[in-house]
Amino acid sequence: MRKLWSVVLTPVFYVLLTALLGAAFVTPAEAKSRQKSSSGRKSGKAKVAKSKVRSARSQVAKKKQSGQSRKAIARSKSASRGRSRSAASDREAQALLRKRGKLSKSERQKLVSYRSSRRRRAQAIYLARLRALRARDEALRNIAANYIQKDNSTGEDLEIRQAAVGALEGRSGTVVVMDPSSGRVYTIVNQQMALGSPVKPCSTVKMIVGMAALHEAVFDPNQDVQISSRASMNLTEALARSNNPFFQVLGRSLGYERVLAYAQDFGFGAPTGVNYPGESSGYLPEEGDQETGHMSSHGDGFGVTAIQLAAFTSAIANGGSLYVPHAPRTPGEHTNFEPILKRRIVMTPEDRLRMLSGMIGAVNFGTAKLAYNPFGQVAGKTGTCTGSRDKLGLFTSFSSVDNPKLVVTVITTGSTEAGRRAAEIAGRIYSAISPRFFNNRGVAPATASVEINRQ
Repeated sequence: MRKLWSVVLTPVFYVLLTALLGAAFVTPAEAKSRQKSSSGRKSGKAKVAKSKVRSARSQVAKKKQSGQSRKAIARSKSASRGRSRSAASDREAQALLRKRGKLSKSERQKLVSYRSSRRRRAQAIYLARLRALRARDEALRNIAANYIQKDNSTGEDLEIRQAAVGALEGRSGTVVVMDPSSGRVYTIVNQQMALGSPVKPCSTVKMIVGMAALHEAVFDPNQDVQISSRASMNLTEALARSNNPFFQVLGRSLGYERVLAYAQDFGFGAPTGVNYPGESSGYLPEEGDQETGHMSSHGDGFGVTAIQLAAFTSAIANGGSLYVPHAPRTPGEHTNFEPILKRRIVMTPEDRLRMLSGMIGAVNFGTAKLAYNPFGQVAGKTGTCTGSRDKLGLFTSFSSVDNPKLVVTVITTGSTEAGRRAAEIAGRIYSAISPRFFNNRGVAPATASVEINRQ
């Protein structure tokens, strides 16, 4: 029995003894090698685990993507089937409409069903477009409100600024109010838009074309201009009604180069020099890109800022002096404000009176009737068109005609904006701030110094 135990236990004893001695006398190199081998096995296992996780995630993403693509394909097929059914229904309805004789009861029912289906589809399309327009308008209003909050109002007339902000009533737009006799800026609401965002001038470009045509004598201002085979019109009526064919005739008579030269003389295509940051120079149309007639009636190819329009309107108001718009920033500048004359623009007193006749007509019986000011006669010009994406409403004006003390320029943008809306905003501003500048109330629709010719 002892021999048996010795035979069994002796090998086991030697194995254990060898292992203990080996562990006790392991060299550092062997220990490091064993550690690397162990860590390698662990890192290999970790890499395998990570690879499995990535593979699982990739499979989930592929399944999700394939599910989405299947849904998209199903929607596309459903829409295609809907269009096919609609087209078939349209063809069947057209055949019934062309059919002569009395329709059967089932045919009449099909026709009624077709018409009601068409109405539902049209209503759904209309409501979808309306929702998109409302969402766009809301986004524009939010952007404008954010810009207005960031305006630098240092040195501005806060009472006038408050009136201008209130008149906008949350619309996406900008307002410039300044003194035409000196270039002093009373306020600029939404300075980012007024200075750094050139827009298409729309019909306000007609003031440039009208002034250029008068000075170049391309037409007789005392005679009507033939605008079609059956119609003619004079300058006063054309400005007041914002007649496009009239100014297209004048623009083609002037030609691209002369229209552009006068636009540059009036301050467009270059910075005004206003002491606010971020002013853009705007841009002028390239020759050949625009048809001269349409360029002269709609402003195609032009990009103007509200401050440029206000400075140009000030020059018309004061008799031809193009001032650098300037806001007094310090008490000393307020007390001793010095106008900065940029240059005299090309304009004779006679041409000015003829232009004023049409600008007064726009307010009294034309496109800007909502700009009426009970404290002083307003002269102005509206503009309505579609810009790069949204509709634009412009109105640039001054008051009063006999003693100009205020220039108000308004530009709005949105799905329903138009020149008459911009004129309405200007009218609210005039009504709010004019008592500070004018003592007389209830002025006549036209002043004695300007005779309106409406022949």
